[in-house]
Amino acid sequence: MEQEESNACALVLTGGGARAAYQVGVIKAIAECYPRGHHIPFPILCGTSAGAINTTGLACYASCFHLGVRKLEYVWRHLHTEDILRLQLGRVAWHSLKGMMLDLIGRPTQTRLSLFDNSPLERLLERLIDFQRIDNNLLYGALEVLAVTASNYDTGDSTTFFQGRPYHQPWARAGRSGRSAVIAPPHLLASCALPFVFKPCRLQNHHYGDGSIHQLNPLSPAIHLGARKILIISLASEEAEPGVLPSDPSSSDIAGHLLDTIFTDALTSDIERLQRINSTIKLVPERKREQLSLRHIDNLVLKPSKNLDDLTLNHFHKLPLNIRGLLRLFGVNAGDATGLASFLLFEQDYCQELIELGYKDTHARLEEVCRFLLVDEPLRKTG
Repeated sequence: MEQEESNACALVLTGGGARAAYQVGVIKAIAECYPRGHHIPFPILCGTSAGAINTTGLACYASCFHLGVRKLEYVWRHLHTEDILRLQLGRVAWHSLKGMMLDLIGRPTQTRLSLFDNSPLERLLERLIDFQRIDNNLLYGALEVLAVTASNYDTGDSTTFFQGRPYHQPWARAGRSGRSAVIAPPHLLASCALPFVFKPCRLQNHHYGDGSIHQLNPLSPAIHLGARKILIISLASEEAEPGVLPSDPSSSDIAGHLLDTIFTDALTSDIERLQRINSTIKLVPERKREQLSLRHIDNLVLKPSKNLDDLTLNHFHKLPLNIRGLLRLFGVNAGDATGLASFLLFEQDYCQELIELGYKDTHARLEEVCRFLLVDEPLRKTG
């Protein structure tokens, strides 16, 4: 089995909280197309929110694709909610009471409220990710660039921090920009800082939050960084009905709908835009294509065959008691299939089910994936 060498294939992973375990199953199936010891077939890695953590994990082991996937899978298969976040209702209640008291005496107050403390996630990142390996993989040619996107609350821009080879240059467009950086835990925490869930992160004198909020063009970083083809793992299921709410939606339904909008709608629109541009370029005579600032970019989208909300039904009771209590305030009960719970269900059984689904879905399309990656034929499962 041989792969045609290409330095312009990008992997784009979006956010979705605990749902990002699905991405690991997809990548695991793709890894079986390559022999052990093979480098990662995606030298351009672009991630947002939870997807940024997965791409960074892969970047650390870019010289050995199988090893990177195994380490990533091990972490997700052994996760518990307390490894990622801790509910701080007492602190929220105190700040709310303090704010009301200050209002009564006419004193202005600025309170930064966040329901969860992300210090467990910070400790997990520092313990499990060897960021120095990214630089080593760049130096020895196993990786071309790693990009992590966050939302700049001070400017309203979508900011992509990238660590790559010297020829990768910063960019600035309307509402989005790219900055060279040495990727570290603060960049990942910023990319994952969903408003009101986690506190904003301060980077380079700016405050940043979840990268999906202002990211109207999720494929833009990969294109700016030179991608000629892009493999996209979407977390929007094929059978879900986007934008549809019950006739009498609960707070949970609305919250889940908003999260789906943040994490999936922009990606869906950007994929349609890319495909439309590709179709337009085909109509332009070949001798005039060089005059265009646009280029054809092959793309392949992999997405769940099942609605990921439905998979929460058997796992809701495994959430910590205080988080289940909070979700019930939003109208989430154990018998509900809800997007809100699926974002917070960092429990190993739920994550394992998502990994298995991603693996199964990708195996069903493995020949198509191999053609896209220019692999002659898939290898048999190696164990």
